[in-house]
Amino acid sequence: MKPLILLFKALLLWPIRLIARLVAALEWIGRAVLGAVALGIGVAVVVALLFAWHAAPPAAPVLPSRFVLTLTLDAPLTETPSLETPLPLWDEPQPIHLGTLLTTLDNAAEDPRVAAVALDLSRFPGASYAQLAELRDALGRLRQAGKPVFAFADRFDQKSYFLASVAETVTLDPEGFVLLPGLALEPTYFKAALDRVGITVYAFRAGRYKSFVEPFTRTNMSERERAAATDLMLGLWGQIRDAIAAARKRPVEAIERYHAAFDEILAAHDGDGAAAAKAQGLVDTLAPFTDWQTQVLTAAQLADRDHDFISWQRYHAAHEAKRLLANGNGEIRVITLEGTITETDDGNDATASSDRLVAELEAARDDDAVRAVVLRIDSPGGSAFAAEQIRRAVAAVRDAGKPVIASFAGVAASGGYWVASAADAIVARPETLTGSIGVFALIPNAAPLMEKLDLTTDGVRTGPFAAPLDPRRPLPDAVRRALDASVGHTYRRFLAVVSEGRGIPQAELEPVAEGRVWLGTTAAKLGLVDRLGGLETAIALARERANAPDAEVHWPTSSLAPREVVRRLIFGSETSALAPPLAWLTAPLRPLAPLLRSLTEPTTALPPVWAHCLCVAP
Repeated sequence: MKPLILLFKALLLWPIRLIARLVAALEWIGRAVLGAVALGIGVAVVVALLFAWHAAPPAAPVLPSRFVLTLTLDAPLTETPSLETPLPLWDEPQPIHLGTLLTTLDNAAEDPRVAAVALDLSRFPGASYAQLAELRDALGRLRQAGKPVFAFADRFDQKSYFLASVAETVTLDPEGFVLLPGLALEPTYFKAALDRVGITVYAFRAGRYKSFVEPFTRTNMSERERAAATDLMLGLWGQIRDAIAAARKRPVEAIERYHAAFDEILAAHDGDGAAAAKAQGLVDTLAPFTDWQTQVLTAAQLADRDHDFISWQRYHAAHEAKRLLANGNGEIRVITLEGTITETDDGNDATASSDRLVAELEAARDDDAVRAVVLRIDSPGGSAFAAEQIRRAVAAVRDAGKPVIASFAGVAASGGYWVASAADAIVARPETLTGSIGVFALIPNAAPLMEKLDLTTDGVRTGPFAAPLDPRRPLPDAVRRALDASVGHTYRRFLAVVSEGRGIPQAELEPVAEGRVWLGTTAAKLGLVDRLGGLETAIALARERANAPDAEVHWPTSSLAPREVVRRLIFGSETSALAPPLAWLTAPLRPLAPLLRSLTEPTTALPPVWAHCLCVAP
């Protein structure tokens, strides 16, 4: 009887238990859905607050009647205004927008409250020499305005010292050193490694100096490229060395000896790098950071360490709040082209998409408040097609009666120069790398690898251009001829747009093209650049051409999708201060990018032609 009772209970309770479990499951799903909704609402609120935080005019910070303006440069310099990340999960320095910093320094030069400037370079991750030279000029204007500049670092590498050398007083930690190793250009060559694994690369180029293809077709530097690279490196090093010597009032020979015989100088001071730097006149005093701060306050006749040092970011916020309340007199719109030129925006901080640039240029063209455009370029080039789309948009702004001034930063070469050729005028730094008027295409071929692995292919095609870029097969002769013709046509088009835009007869342009890279000083002599100078020069020229001397300078911040905002809230920007220590791992692989892109192109079309320079601004 008992087993029957148990069976009856089990049959009776099973549906009840099932229903209870279903109810519990529904409750769990409901809680999960509500949680997801709550999370979505929370994220939406955070994003909304973030955009509201950026859109609302900031309250002007209250500044003392006299203070020391502090420049703690502990993050990468960027040409593009970036959305700040106010709520990161770790304390990562925000990228420093060069244009904002330069404007802040020029405002400080005219401000009687600024008693002195303190430049701390102990954690400076570096920048291009063209950018550093612009900062040096701005610090020089501060000194001319009677604002003493004091520089400090635990240790000075060449870039931080190049910037610091313009200061009135340079202080080094007693355990530090100053390094002036010079410059080097030593690409990584992939041909032997690719041959070993069974991959060859078809390279098509127009321009004898278009050296981007060499790492895939050679195991060493060609003599032509060696001669051009030697001219570049010696020319740039000479500019750096001479600027340091002039700022420190030292003979050029003394700086050259420190550069070439550092081991002997160090040995003469028993390995004490700080003592050697002071004896050679590279630094004025040796002191720890806190002692340096005391020296700066004493020189400025101030005493309160907690209140008399005002960061440049706080100072800028005070000026920005006043600017937003002021009535405008039209604007000079500064549009930034930074990174490799691509056709679409993939969300990568290191690329400049033609979609975005064209939209920004069209907006400037149609905005009645915009009197002129400064196109700030820091790019080695990229897709020739994308560069042409941007160039046409630049020409459309000019056709609308608004002057366009191209301002070159560290590098504005190949596709970057293609775009700039449509501007009314080009302004470059003496240290800028520019030119590289040439194009190429790269096609990988894995047929030898297929043979090594005993892999075969078979099938039918209607002609040689059916799947023409199949990496499993050698490139058909007909496709090679087509690619030669395509690259040649793109190069002739490049020459034509530069000749037309710059007003240089093509016969005179061809000898200085051929893919060769030039320093800004040489480019000015060759007619590729109109004027030597930085952003300040370009903006002044834009105001002059637009007859708008009081026009405000406006840097539009690129809009971000909500997903990207959330990513940056959590992970920060891709322009990270954590990246430089690991850059040596990825730098040799950067030339592979176009090759990898070629691998991902559809095999039913010819590959893109690249107007890209194998040059990174030193």
